[in-house]
Amino acid sequence: MRAVAMVAILAGPLAADQKPTWSKGLSDRELAIQRWFSHLTFMADRSAKPWPVWFDDGQQLQVTSLRYQLAFAGYGCAAMAAKTPAYRELIAKQLQDLCERMVDVRIWYYVTTYWKYGSQPPDPCLYENVMYTAHMTQLMCLHELLTGDRWYSEAGWDFVWRDGRKVHYTLEEAIRRLHVQSKASRSGGICCEPGLIFADCNSHSSTSFMLFDLLHGTKYADVNAKWFAWMSQYFRNRMPLAREYLYVVYKAKDDLFLPGGDPGADGWALGWGFPWYPDTKFAADGWQYLLKHAEWVRPTPDQMHVKNNPAVQCCGGGSLGSANSFLPIVGVQVEGASSPAARKILNWLEATYGKAVDTDGDGHNESYCYDTCKAYRIPVTGNIAAALATDGDSMRRLYRTPRKAILEAPTLAHVDYPDVWVRSAEYVAPVLRFIVLKGRPGLEGTTKLVCENVRGHATVTRDGKAYKRFKHHGTRLTIDTNLSGEHVFEVTVRGG
Repeated sequence: MRAVAMVAILAGPLAADQKPTWSKGLSDRELAIQRWFSHLTFMADRSAKPWPVWFDDGQQLQVTSLRYQLAFAGYGCAAMAAKTPAYRELIAKQLQDLCERMVDVRIWYYVTTYWKYGSQPPDPCLYENVMYTAHMTQLMCLHELLTGDRWYSEAGWDFVWRDGRKVHYTLEEAIRRLHVQSKASRSGGICCEPGLIFADCNSHSSTSFMLFDLLHGTKYADVNAKWFAWMSQYFRNRMPLAREYLYVVYKAKDDLFLPGGDPGADGWALGWGFPWYPDTKFAADGWQYLLKHAEWVRPTPDQMHVKNNPAVQCCGGGSLGSANSFLPIVGVQVEGASSPAARKILNWLEATYGKAVDTDGDGHNESYCYDTCKAYRIPVTGNIAAALATDGDSMRRLYRTPRKAILEAPTLAHVDYPDVWVRSAEYVAPVLRFIVLKGRPGLEGTTKLVCENVRGHATVTRDGKAYKRFKHHGTRLTIDTNLSGEHVFEVTVRGG
C-alpha cells in the first residue's frame, strides 16, 4: 500500500490544493495469480477427498506438507490484497478458506507420530509444533487484520480428531500456547519436531505475536526480543567457507547446531522475518552475505539463480525452484522493488516456471502460477506473489499498522468475481477510487459494483466523466455499469 494513501486515511482529508498520488494497484500478472489462488481456495470444494490441485504426500511430515502450501498461499494473497486496501471481499474469501482448511484434521493428523496424548484427543497446539501452530495463527491474524472479522478470536474453532473427539480453541488460546513455550525456552525459540528448533518457522510465531498485539492490545511480542537476540547471534553459520548465512536446525537438548545451511532456508528466515525483526540490519547483512558468498548461476544477463544445497530437504530446500522462490522477498524488502538481484531471480523464475493456466475451461488462460512441480508450485507461487507485491518496508508497515480507519472508510464491498477483477481500490478522503476490468473476455452485459460505508452526499465519475447510473441508499451505493474495457471509478463523498 502506498504511504500517501495510508497517511490520508489516518490523518484526514487532503488540503484543497493537494491531489492524492494513487497507487497503480495490481499488475496483470498479480491479478492472474489472484485468480489461480481463488481457484485453489473458495472456488474449490473443500469437502473433496483429496483436494483437487493441492499436493498431498500422505504423510504431512516434510516441507511439501499441506500446512506450508496453505500458509504461503495465504501470505502471497495477503501481500497482494494490501495493494487494494479499499477492496477486501476477495481476500476475506481466500483467507477464510485457507484457515478452514488449516484446522482440518487432514493437515495435522501427523502429530501422533511425534507426540503422545494418552486418553486425551490429539491437540496440534499442545506440544511444540511451531511448524503448524505459527502458520495457522499468522493466517488467522492476517484474516482479522485485513477484514476486521473477529470470528477466530471470538467464536474460535474445533480441532476434531478422526473418531469425533474434539478440542476447542480461540485465536488467543493458540497464541498463548506458543507464548508459553517461547518464554520457557532458553533461546526463546519454539521447537518444530521434538527437540528441534528452526529459525524459519519461528519467524511465523514471532509475527503472530506482533499481529495479535496489534489487533488486541496485548503484549505477547515482548518475547520476540529474547529470540531475536539469541537467533541473530547463534544461528549464524560458522562453518569454514560457508556459502549460507544461517544454520538450518538447532538440537536444543544437545545444544548443537547441525552443520549445514541452504540459501532457500536463509531466504525463508530473512524474508518472512523482516516484518517482525526489531532490527532489519540483520536481514540486510544476510542479503549482502548471500549475494557475495552463495553459488550463483547467471544463464542470461538479466537472469540469475542460486544453487541450493541438495542435502537439505526442508526449510526452503528440496528443490531448486523452491529455494530460489524465497530469495526475491528478501531483496525487495532490503533494497526495494527495483532490487537488481531480486529482479534477475524473478526473471529466471518467470522464464523457467511461469505458466498461464485455464482453470475454468473456457479456452482462455485467465490464471497464472509458477509450475515447478506438483509438490512445490503452490508455496513457490505464494512467495513470488509476495515479492511482486512488496516494495521496501510495505509489508512491514502492513503488519504493524492498525487498520480501524481503513475498515470504517468507504469501500468497494462487492463485485461479481471472477467475472469482474479489481486492479486497485483506495480511499483518500473524500474520494473512493477503484479500477475494475473484465475477468473473462466473453463477459457481456452489465454488472453491479457495491460500495459500503458511503456516509453523506455522493457523486460518481467513470473514466473522469460524470456518471449517473448509481443508487445510494443509507450507507450503500450501487453502480450499474458495463465492462467494455478497464474503467476507473471515483466516488466522492461529502458531508457524512
